[in-house]
Amino acid sequence: MTRVPTSGSAPHIRIRIFLLAAAALLFAACAGSADPTDETSTSTNPSTTTTTAGPATSTTSPPETTTTAPPTPLEELGYPVSTDWVVTTVIADIDSATGGLAMDDAGNFYQADFGYTGHVGNTVWKVTPDGEITEWAADDGMESLTMTVRLDDGTIYQSSYGSNAVYEIAPDGAVSVIAEGIRAVRGPTGILVNDDGSLIVEGYNSNILHRIEPDGTVVDWVTHPGFNGINGIARGDDGTIYVVNHRDGGIFSVSADGSEVEELHKFPAPTSHGVYLDGSLFVTSRGAFVVFRYDIETGEVEIIAGNGEGGDVDGRGGEASFGRPNAIIVGTDGALYINHGSENANNPVTIRRISYEPQG
Repeated sequence: MTRVPTSGSAPHIRIRIFLLAAAALLFAACAGSADPTDETSTSTNPSTTTTTAGPATSTTSPPETTTTAPPTPLEELGYPVSTDWVVTTVIADIDSATGGLAMDDAGNFYQADFGYTGHVGNTVWKVTPDGEITEWAADDGMESLTMTVRLDDGTIYQSSYGSNAVYEIAPDGAVSVIAEGIRAVRGPTGILVNDDGSLIVEGYNSNILHRIEPDGTVVDWVTHPGFNGINGIARGDDGTIYVVNHRDGGIFSVSADGSEVEELHKFPAPTSHGVYLDGSLFVTSRGAFVVFRYDIETGEVEIIAGNGEGGDVDGRGGEASFGRPNAIIVGTDGALYINHGSENANNPVTIRRISYEPQG
């Protein structure tokens, strides 16, 4: 009889074991070989993981950053700046504080002293074109002198803010009071002279335009709810009066008979004085260190002088700099003149000329 080998026979078992072992070795070898396109591989140690960064795929450049310079003080004001006006120094270092300013036909200035700490403002100084400074008029009753108005005959009308009085100074320098007392004019500032010899005087603290008759009688003439520390005053060719607020920068027109008042514009506060010339109102800005021009017909506004910071530089338009400007007048030569202190102080006083000199 022939025996047929069964599947459980020893030789077959040994061959099967060998084949299984070889297959296991081959699988282990393949499993241990990482795919080169993988970005992450993990070791057989379960407590340790190794991460390898893959190749960079982005070629985009980082965004460019730009730095914008902060606006200058002049740019912050937001008004156009004219280059048609030139600022030059006339006389500097006057031992006075910035009160009123007037000029005679010979080019002499009359500088009213507002006073400063340790220095009583009770004097009007005469300053010649070559810089000689002398006392023109002084009085113990005068204090903190503000606007100064000179007539063709040499008479000066002087407001005295500190003593609530208005004075007349004769051509020889003699001083006499024409209106006084807190009930008459509270904190007198701007002055206009009427053809009949009466005066229009601003009351800074009462916000009333007073009329002072030739006999010294004081009448409350015009008031308005928008008046706020009225300080500057000017008159146009048609008789319209222009009033400048110190506290909030407002400017107003007042009809010649006082019956109508209109607010025209509001400048950065505080402002100081104003003067009329050829259809425009020129206003000094103590707060912004500039001089504005307001076109009465169009309402357009521009800066004609000053760079918006305290300084002492002559130049054209926004190239110039000066301390806080105060009084402003039209000189006998047709140019504008201002007085100003040093940086933020009211003293010492410098007088500057601002002339219209268009380029080209």
